[in-house]
Parts: sequence; structure tokens; C-alpha cells
Amino acid sequence: MVLFNNMVLKKKIQIILLLLIVGLFSIVIYFVLIKQKAEKIEQETQKEVLEKSKTTELAAVFYGIKTMILIPAGNFLIGDENSSFSDEHPAHSVIIESFYMDETPVSYEDFKKYIDAGGAKSKYWEYETYNQPENPVTGVDWYQATDYCNWRSRIEGLSPAYKSTNQLDAWGYPLWELNKSAEGYRLPTEAEFEYAARGGLARKKFPWGDEFNPFLANYDDERGIMKGEWWRLSKVKDTPSNGYGLFGMSGNIWHWTNDWYAQNYYLKSPKNNPIGPETGRTKVLRGGSWGSISPDYLRIAKRSYTAPSNYNYDIGFRCVRLARREITDSILNQNITEKKVTHEFYKYETAHYKNPLQIDPYSEKFLNRLSQFIADYYPNSIYFQTKIDEQEIIDPKQMAELIVDTAKEYNIHPLFLTGVMVAESGFGCCSFPRWYNNPMAYHWQNILMENGLPTYEPNLSRNRKYKDLKKGFREFAGGIRRNIYLNAAKKDLDSFHLIYVGYRADEWMYTISKIYKDVLRIRLEPHFPAKDVGRYIFTDWKSFNPNNSLNIVDKLVSWGYEIPSSNRSIDTIIVHSSYDALGNNPYSVNGVIYEYKIYGVSSHYLIDRNGTIFRLVEEDNIAYHAGGGKMPDGRTNINSFSIGIELINTKTVGPNEAQYLSLVRLVKSLKSRYEIKNILGHSQIAPDRKTDPWNFDWQKFNEQLKN
Repeated sequence: MVLFNNMVLKKKIQIILLLLIVGLFSIVIYFVLIKQKAEKIEQETQKEVLEKSKTTELAAVFYGIKTMILIPAGNFLIGDENSSFSDEHPAHSVIIESFYMDETPVSYEDFKKYIDAGGAKSKYWEYETYNQPENPVTGVDWYQATDYCNWRSRIEGLSPAYKSTNQLDAWGYPLWELNKSAEGYRLPTEAEFEYAARGGLARKKFPWGDEFNPFLANYDDERGIMKGEWWRLSKVKDTPSNGYGLFGMSGNIWHWTNDWYAQNYYLKSPKNNPIGPETGRTKVLRGGSWGSISPDYLRIAKRSYTAPSNYNYDIGFRCVRLARREITDSILNQNITEKKVTHEFYKYETAHYKNPLQIDPYSEKFLNRLSQFIADYYPNSIYFQTKIDEQEIIDPKQMAELIVDTAKEYNIHPLFLTGVMVAESGFGCCSFPRWYNNPMAYHWQNILMENGLPTYEPNLSRNRKYKDLKKGFREFAGGIRRNIYLNAAKKDLDSFHLIYVGYRADEWMYTISKIYKDVLRIRLEPHFPAKDVGRYIFTDWKSFNPNNSLNIVDKLVSWGYEIPSSNRSIDTIIVHSSYDALGNNPYSVNGVIYEYKIYGVSSHYLIDRNGTIFRLVEEDNIAYHAGGGKMPDGRTNINSFSIGIELINTKTVGPNEAQYLSLVRLVKSLKSRYEIKNILGHSQIAPDRKTDPWNFDWQKFNEQLKN
């Protein structure tokens, strides 16, 4: 009986397993049939479109400033249901109108025409290994890419597609918006890019098919080893074109697109000619780049993003425009190669120079802002994608914590460490040293790669590598505090970088400057400030720099000054007196500053009754403190060449001993840094209007100044 029951049970199990196998097989067959049906519909649609395009009067190839290819209208499935990246889901059908697309990305040779006409240079223009005529131009942010589109439109007599607005993006840059009806050049939508990249192939992973071929795309298969023909950019036509005749649609550079990025956009994307969300923090990138670490990032469906104000070593662009007969004819009838037009070119600026953020660089508030910055600008950093040596994969918040913690340990500014990472390796988005947890390229020269792989221990003939980022960061932070760099930091950024980098590298300085500008709205440029750049690099700069040994407290204001167009030549100090006439305490520092705000004025420094020196305006800026005065030598516009110092005292009570002592020390510091020829009171430059500094003992001051 037991044997019989076991046989029955065994039979039931076999039947259940058979049913499961049949069911699974049926499901597989179902999805295969669905996929085949979708591919058949897409292929039929493409065939119909191609047949129709044969009867149109539009040229398949258009020759303007750049060669453009006609991309026929059609229907295709955008996205990839099988992808591990959720932002590619769901795959859905999209209809695209015909358009023209540049045959290749905009090259350095193409971009030179824009520069010759008055446009700003791309940020790696002076970098010889990048600036080769047939290389795609990189170091261009989204706003400059759209400006190139507008300039190109004007050259060819078309209405520009982009216009500036009064709004700001998430990082303080003036927004540009697309005029959807304009006939001029613009960046492709991400749907247009994916459709064009497919080259007429339905549901394939790459522009050439489903099987990846490393000879058909430039990406980082070197993984930190110098080998092969491409170790940075490749020429725009180094790889074969796709089915539409487009070159470089996979690998080499990420392409800017017109669209704002949203992770879940495909859930609500319209079917006809989608152009992305109305707003966002970042713009969509497409195509993968020479910095991409695996073929997965080179797939046609892969979406990425970055802030529109960002530029990097591996981000470029190409243009598209409407496919209309009347537009084509109007351009063909012009001599565009010699045409000159009026165009106001884009400049790299933000709206926040006059409003620097007063945030402790080691605070939670700063940490959160740096985390968001990293997340918006550098999602393609290698450290967010793969493990390297003993360094586990981290996220932007963890990266920010690591930077801030190390910077605090060594009293350096977190933005300097961040800036060097960006300048050297695009924050780990590309380059050799990132593979060795050395995104700062500290103790690194690419030429040393010929001597062998990097080593953990110092070796003059080899590059350095580190087991994890913390070890690399600490090595860098400790090294930057060597006396050679501390002494160089007494000058400007230009002088400092020549010592640190060892040669002129403008792109290095541009990038360092941008990090400070974007994160904290601090103005830091090659020659601004003219001296003591160390105060932006070392948070304990006052402790070892005699010029900054004073007890100065930053209380920077956002009014009462202007930023000069060039470095100031300072030769005069004007001494003033102020008190709080509106409050109960005439010696209130905040009360005095509040009155300055009411009148839109300020001095550079304010000394309170305890002798504390408050910095209100950076010395490099023009503070509104001297009004319409006149110098004894006849010069006017005194603000432009003077430093203003306010003492808090009243008309009946003069400065005290603490204030005299601080004033003398401050003036000595200024005299050590500038060729001061005049130290005057406010009343001496405006005797008909001013009587301050009140009760000031000039004899006492001058005697103390001599000691």
C-alpha cells in the first residue's frame, strides 16, 4: 500500500513539473512573438517612411557650415525593458518627424569658426592632446552649445532656436529656453538622438547590432593601462557610420541633448516628438564616451545627465534642425562661408558673484550642498559605478563626506580637493589615474606609464596608486601643505598653479575657479584675488601667513560694492567713523552694518570697540565708502584705488586703545601688500560734507605705525 501511494505521489509531481515547463515555455513563446510583432511593425513603418522619403524633394545630405544627414520620419520603441537601469523603462512607441542631424559631432575645426567670429574658447582649447582639428570639441557646457546653435542659425539666415530668460537654473546660471517653432539649429531631443543612433535598425543594442565590437566605439577598455590607438578622444570619423550615415553615435563623447532629465520621464512621455520635462536640475546626455567603463554605457538606450552649467573632458555635442524645403533653399542661396552677423556671444558667468554663501565648509549645511553638487554634475564618476582595489562603490553623499572629513583633518578647503579632482580627472569621469584611486593625479605623469604600472610606495620613475580614496585624499592633503605650496599661496592662483602643476595649464585654473563659483558663489580667478590665494585653499591660513595674522572675522555683505573688470591698483587708505544711530547701542556692529545696507554703502573693514576687525568687502572689490570725495593730488573716483576702514565710535567718544592697536596692525598688513602712499581721514577728501573720523588722534596713530 505504501509503495502504491509513493508511485501515485511521484506521478503527480511529474505531472505538475510537466505543466510548469509547458507554462514557462508558453510564456517565453508569447513574449518572443510580441517582440517579433513589435519589430515587424517598426520595420514596416521604417520601410514606409523610407519609401515616402524617396519621393520628397529634400536632399538626403545637406551642406552648410557642417554636413548634415536627413533623418526620415518614423516610429520606434524608445528605451530598453531588459536594461538594469530603471530610467530606461518602460520601452514605449514614439513617433519622430524628419529632421537634419550633423553627420559628426562638432569638431575643434568646426568650433574654431565660432571662436574666430567672437565666441569663447572651449575650456580645453589650450590642451594640445584634445585640440586636434578632427577631434570632437569638449569642455563646452550646455549653454555654450546652444549659443553655438544660435550663432550658426544667424550665419545661415535662420531664426535662433534659443533665447535667454530672467530665470536661473539650480546652480545660479541664467536659463535659456527653446522656441519650438524656430527654424534654426538646436540640440537634438533625447528621442531624436536615440532614433538617429539606431540608424534604421529596430531594437538593437548598438548602432551596428546586438553584439558589442570594441573596434566600433571608443570607450575606456584600457582600464588604466596605456594601450591601443585611443587613450583619450578619437577623431570624429575614426569609427564607421551607422545606417543613416551618422558617425560617432556610440562612444567617444557624451552628447548634450535639449531635454531636461527626469528619472521616470518614460512613464509619462508623449507619443509624438517628445521634448522632455518642462523643467529640471540636469540635462540629458546620450551616447557614452571615452570615459565609459563598459559597453553597457554605450548602448543606444542608455540615458545619463549632468547640470547644464557643467563641462567635462568627455562631453560634446552636435546640432539638428527642421527638415523643410524652404529652409534648405534659403541657405543654399547664401555664401555662408564669408557671411558676418551680429551676435552677442555667451560668456561663462553666474548671477551670484555679489552674494557669496557664508557657510562653514565643514558644516552639515555645506556637506549637503556639496553632495547635491556632486550628484548633479558627476553621476558618471567611476566611484559610483565599480569597485577599485579596496575602494567599494559609494554614492555622492558618501563621496562628499569623505572629502569634507579629509579636508577638515588637514585644514584645507573641501572645494580645493574637489576642484583638483575635477581639473585632473573630471571627478573620476575619465583618465588613467582614477583607476588607481588617484583622481587628483597626485604624483602622476602620463609619460611615466611607459615605465610600468603605478606603485603604492613612492617611486620617482613610477606613478602613485592607493588602495582606496581615503588613502589617496590624505596623501594629497598632507602633501599640499608643504612649504613650497604654502609660499606659493601668498600670491595669486596663477602663480600658485605654476608651482603646483609645474607648467601653464589654463584649463586647470578655469576648473578650480568654477568649483568655488558654483558651490559657494566665491569669485576665484587666475589673478583674483591678486594676493593670498591661500585663504581659499587652507582654512587655517591666518595661523601661518603673517599677512593674515590679524584677528579678522569675515562678515561679508552683498551690497555696497562692485566687482572691478580688472585688478585694482591700491595706493590709499581712508579712515572713517560710524555708529548705530537707529538702535539703543551706538556701538552695535550689526546695527552699523544695517545702516550701511539702508544706504547701499560699505567699507572694506570695520573695527569694533573690542578691537575685532570685521571684513565686510574683499579688498579686490570696489567698496562704496568714499563717496564723491577728491584727493589732495586732484584724483577723484577714490573708491577705485582705496581701502576703506571704519572705526565704531561717536562724535563725542573717540576710538579706544584696542581700536588703535587693531587699526595699526591692519594698516601695517595692508602696507606690506600694497604700495600705500596716502592714509587719510574721510574729512580730508570731503571737507565740505564729512567730519570723521571723529576725535581721532593722528599723532598717536602715526607714532604707533612707526614702531
